[in-house]
Amino acid sequence: MAGDTFTRREVTRRSVLAGGAGVVGGLIVGGVAGSALAPKPTTPTATGSRGTIKVVGVFPTGGVIASDGKEMANGVKMAVDEINARGGLIGNTLDYVAIDDKDSNTDQITTAFNRAVSVEKPDVIFSGYHLASGPEFDICANAGALYYNVNTQVAWVTRYTGNPSKYWSIFQCDPTEAWYGQGFAYWVDGALNQGLLNLRAKTCSIISGKSAYGTVIGNGFQTQITQLGWKVLTTDGVSEGAVPDWGPVLSRVKQAAPSVLFTSDFSPADDAAMAKAWAASPTKTLLYQQYGPSVPEYLTLAGSAANGIVWATVLGLLPDKIGNDFRSRYAAKFGAQPGWANAGGCYDEVNVWAEAVRLSGDPKNYKAVAAATEKVIWRGTTGAISFENHTGKQFPAQTADASLGQPHIIVQIQGGVQKVVSPTPFTSGTFVLPSWMQ
Repeated sequence: MAGDTFTRREVTRRSVLAGGAGVVGGLIVGGVAGSALAPKPTTPTATGSRGTIKVVGVFPTGGVIASDGKEMANGVKMAVDEINARGGLIGNTLDYVAIDDKDSNTDQITTAFNRAVSVEKPDVIFSGYHLASGPEFDICANAGALYYNVNTQVAWVTRYTGNPSKYWSIFQCDPTEAWYGQGFAYWVDGALNQGLLNLRAKTCSIISGKSAYGTVIGNGFQTQITQLGWKVLTTDGVSEGAVPDWGPVLSRVKQAAPSVLFTSDFSPADDAAMAKAWAASPTKTLLYQQYGPSVPEYLTLAGSAANGIVWATVLGLLPDKIGNDFRSRYAAKFGAQPGWANAGGCYDEVNVWAEAVRLSGDPKNYKAVAAATEKVIWRGTTGAISFENHTGKQFPAQTADASLGQPHIIVQIQGGVQKVVSPTPFTSGTFVLPSWMQ
């Protein structure tokens, strides 16, 4: 199976963490099993509630990425509600406020985070990602505010390693986007070598998003796939969220007829429109899309044109017992299934923080909570979260140990259903040659 050749590295431990907290080799280990985090009836303690912990969430729920913003907000809200339903966090009730940064441009991010630290005065801030991510880091750092996010940015690692004493309070609870290109290059090279693509030519085309995020991913793929002996036939770029017509861009690809088309436009609407344009007159080319298909609206917009397309995320809601239990609780609470990334990712980041608070013993001692977070290993809905440079680790390329990293899942849409085809042991299906390639 192609998932087995996802990287040159061999998985050394397939098991994942479950159960209670413990200490292993100086690292604090926490985990969940099945529905262990679901609300359970609580019995009042002799001491009662100690007080409140102020929690603030900042999400783009009223702008151009509202569909994803609501996934983020729901994930945090669900985690907060479940903690309170279990009796709070070490005797404290979570007092939660959500702030909308709308289109998450620079000014809106600045306004939202300034309100968070200056008006709400939180004990912790949570968010997913922001389109113009950047100003929030200095706002939180200057205020000494704990801030947990899933921005998926290598730029954050550069920022943190350049001044760790300033950014001690901030944690990116997922791997960076730099792993996307490398990971898919290894997977597709293995798929072609095993004859799964029904093609022999090691050729590809690349359409990169012009954002820093899209550029990092596109460049990373080009570098790695070239090293694996592939030839890049065409390259192009698009502005995410602003592609009026895919026809001219795709026509250049179709004329080249590569074995693989790699794209890094993360917009669900863009990706759905691309899928429809591709399906109208495809060539025998495997189409890879970046992240957009993880958002529920993608399948609604793309319809049957999505079938056969491959996509990936380093923040994937896993199709295992922990992930599926979360899906069931989420659907019961919000009346719809979660997407494949930010709902679970934002839920997980709250539980990472909560575990650090339990271990530090004081939610108001922010430096102690941050120090505990650095040592936490949390088995969440998106895999095992542990930190290097205040950033989550990717499995299997960054770490070959599945108990320490979040799987970079590669997914194929088959009959309107998302099937994880890599990496093992987190798969829910096997790769099927798209109809247009047969």
